Parts: sequence; C-alpha cells; structure tokens
Amino acid sequence: MARPVVTYERGSTYISHVSGGKTCCGLVGTLTVGGLAFDTIERFDLTAVPDFVHLPAGEFARAVMYWHSAKKRIIHPWAGKAPSQQQENIFVHKGSLPAHFEGCIGVGFLTRAGSAFELKRADIALEVIWETVGGVPDQQEGWNAKSPRVVLRVTAPFPDRKTLKAHSA
Repeated sequence: MARPVVTYERGSTYISHVSGGKTCCGLVGTLTVGGLAFDTIERFDLTAVPDFVHLPAGEFARAVMYWHSAKKRIIHPWAGKAPSQQQENIFVHKGSLPAHFEGCIGVGFLTRAGSAFELKRADIALEVIWETVGGVPDQQEGWNAKSPRVVLRVTAPFPDRKTLKAHSA
C-alpha cells in the first residue's frame, strides 16, 4: 500500500509579531493531505543570514507522524536520518505565532487577531491530518511501529527574502 502524501507548499507572504522585543516572521504556506488544505507558518528572519534551518525542497519518504511528549501531535520529516542534528529537530507541530517555531512548521487556520495574524486550531488540524493518514483517533503513543508513515513533499526551496510581501488577506 502506498504511503499517504502530505504536501507542504511555501507561499510568498509572511506574518510577523513582536516577542521579547524582537520581530518574529513566519512564511505563510499551505499543507495538503487527502484533499484537505491547512494554512502553515514557517519561522524565518527577514534580515539575518544565516537564517533558521529550513527543510529543503523534495520528498521525505521516511516521514512519520506520532505523539511527541512536549509538542503533542507532530510530523517528523527525517525519522532519525537527517543529515544534521539541527535538521533532525525540524517538525510540523502546533503553535500560533512565528515565535513558537525555530525552523519548524506550524499548521492550522490563519486568522486575523486584531491587527495581526495567527494560526488557530492547530491541535484540531493535526488530529485531522493524523486520522487522514491512518492514525487511530485520539491515540497518544510515542513513535513506534504503528505510527503512520507518510511522504512529506516540500514543493519549493525557501524563497529569497527580498521577494516576500507582508500577508494582507
């Protein structure tokens, strides 16, 4: 049986907010699986180089979805076989603001909150993804042989920061 494909498509707009006196930015994108689409944010620094670590474009055929003791439901692209420890720590997980991620990707529903944007319902989005790829509803076991294996497809490299625009939709 073929593994379910989870596709992450990076966009060309970003959201931002201030945390601890620092402006934190999140690239807005889309994650799709089984005909369902969710909004995403991926942390980056608008001015600093080097930036946070990012997943390269391509297919991650070893990706696994499971319950993480600290981050709750996650997608782990590398499944223990990343080329570096920094990349090994990249996950798709819940959070609502860019400051909640460092190289990781948040998934949910992008919502205007006052004059800013944030992800809402991340826990629900991840549970729907979990069940769509074959996970047992509400199961909270860590990574094991029953954890759903998926292909995580990243459609594009991280874009040139000079081309990005503030999100306004």
